[in-house]
Amino acid sequence: MSKVQMGMKKPLWAKITTETAGALPTYATTRTEIGEAIAGNLTVNTTSGELYSNDTLNIRDEEFLSGTLALETDGLDDEVASDIFGATSVDGLVTYAAGDVAPHGGLAYYTPMKDKTGKKYFRCYFYPKVQAVMGGKNSATKAGSITFQTASTNFTVYACESGAWMLNETVETETEAVAWCEEKLGKPAAGGGN
Repeated sequence: MSKVQMGMKKPLWAKITTETAGALPTYATTRTEIGEAIAGNLTVNTTSGELYSNDTLNIRDEEFLSGTLALETDGLDDEVASDIFGATSVDGLVTYAAGDVAPHGGLAYYTPMKDKTGKKYFRCYFYPKVQAVMGGKNSATKAGSITFQTASTNFTVYACESGAWMLNETVETETEAVAWCEEKLGKPAAGGGN
């Protein structure tokens, strides 16, 4: 039965510590909640080729190159920004410099869903290797009404050493969805070792 997506929650990021051929990366023990999710829009970039023979298309192939996940959140705290963009933070002063290099990390979030019967589900998404690119910054004065300003961050999505670039799974409870996202970023399952 088809399920309809109804939102987006809890975008989590963790820095990659190691990458091994044929495997998903491992991550730092600190997971950063980027902010409260407003929207996430994925664009996939592919390369393709076609072989014509005898005046007809004989073979067509298309492969993943990279992706861009445009993430909009309610805000971006200074500590989070310095984590994901590679900026320097000292005593509350965050300095963005021309030579900053955003670290590679993993990104996970989930989306609440419902089917036609009203039953809730949660689809979990995990991008094992991403790199943040700072989005634009807008500010506006209050003029007769309150205008909320949100934060935009673009993440370049890469294929990791295993070849995977996105994993997703549908679970039945929100508790399972939160645990799924945390586990993909290296937090051991409740009651489990590691």
